[in-house]
Amino acid sequence: MKKIVVFIAGCITLLSLTSCLGSNDSATYVIRDAQIASFTLKNDSVAGLANVKFTIDQLNGQIFNLDSMPYGTKLENAVCTLEYVMGVAGIQAMQEATGDTIWWNGTDSLNFSKPVKFVTTAYDLVTTKTYFAQVNIHQVQPDTMIWEKYAGQLIGQAVEEQKVAVCHYNDQATYFMYVKSTAPGKGYELYSSPVTDAKTWTALPLTGLPASDMRISQFTEYEGFYYMPSSAGALYTSGNGRDWQLVENAPVVRSLLGVVDAGVKQSSVLSVVAEQEDGTLRFAGMDKGMQWTYGDAVPAGFPLSGFGSIRYHSMYHEYLMVVAGLNAALQPTNHTWATANATNWVLLTNPDIEFFEKKEGVMLTRYDEKFYLIGGINAAGEASKEILFSIDNGVSWAPIDSMVVLPEEYKARGYASVHVDQDNYMLIFGGKTSQQAQPLDELWRGRINRLGFKK
Repeated sequence: MKKIVVFIAGCITLLSLTSCLGSNDSATYVIRDAQIASFTLKNDSVAGLANVKFTIDQLNGQIFNLDSMPYGTKLENAVCTLEYVMGVAGIQAMQEATGDTIWWNGTDSLNFSKPVKFVTTAYDLVTTKTYFAQVNIHQVQPDTMIWEKYAGQLIGQAVEEQKVAVCHYNDQATYFMYVKSTAPGKGYELYSSPVTDAKTWTALPLTGLPASDMRISQFTEYEGFYYMPSSAGALYTSGNGRDWQLVENAPVVRSLLGVVDAGVKQSSVLSVVAEQEDGTLRFAGMDKGMQWTYGDAVPAGFPLSGFGSIRYHSMYHEYLMVVAGLNAALQPTNHTWATANATNWVLLTNPDIEFFEKKEGVMLTRYDEKFYLIGGINAAGEASKEILFSIDNGVSWAPIDSMVVLPEEYKARGYASVHVDQDNYMLIFGGKTSQQAQPLDELWRGRINRLGFKK
């Protein structure tokens, strides 16, 4: 490929070529190709600029980098190197940032803080080609999480309890919101919204549940069925989330902890805390054949309600984790427990280290390749909007970076529902500002900027 040839008025535009066939005749051709074949930039003060790959769209005359440069990159001047398909006689550069148009000598630096227009002239002095070169730079701080109150009203009525879960309805993923109405004589109600919406909610019929005393916060999906316990120890199941019935062979379930998924080394299991005839509590698990297995006695510090629960994969095994919550003595806790089989649980956090204050009603989710622990209500009844994260599967926790924290107008709360959607938004539904408060009828949504960048 040819390097730039500076335009000189009156230069020779003909190229003489001698035939290879033994003839003494010579043919004269006019080069009419003014295409740029490659484009690079360099500035010693801008790390990585020389390695940025630029795409040249010959059809539309566009030069750009598909992978945007970091937020805050400054390109008031950069040395540009061009190569051509056949070579050009001259080139003009028009810098939008400065308003200057120059016959460019191929070495002077240019201002790329805004697009630069290049007009190349072929050796025939007639053929030209126009390109617009633009350096794409992230316009927002990639690691900042932008929060917004996405909906100020969901179902428009006061409720005592609220739980939002992802279920399948009409062959598509749908948010189901279970609520306990405050209206006299009303029991539990069900509303739905497409996961692509989350703002518009429609009432659905709900059958089979008692009028009160359900622990809807422990709603769990297992092997295509949904489960919820009652405060009396009964376990209910549903195949569609709308029509419920008792699980006949279940033990007295004091807490529904979650699910250990099936893996290459293990079978799936529904994990509960079961009460024995003598009143002792033991860990128990139900397999997909609805057969129960009993395990260890439940330690005094293990949470039975108000915990955050999540299933996860690590080192070729599947696990279930619970964090914080109220123990059997109704005291808040601040530790992490995990199991791979539902019958044996292990304390992951060091009991001598308090990574966060003891609390109930926490939200636990996986986001940005970390576990996030959000909010909760402490022993004094004070709600929090603190966000902690863990990168070692709950063994340790630390406060999240200040660029991710919840905004000032977000009310501190516990007992909210948290989900991460297909567009990497974290959604926080409802929640209570204290143990006695009614759930908030609102939805907050946030996303770390870089998780929304197009790939």
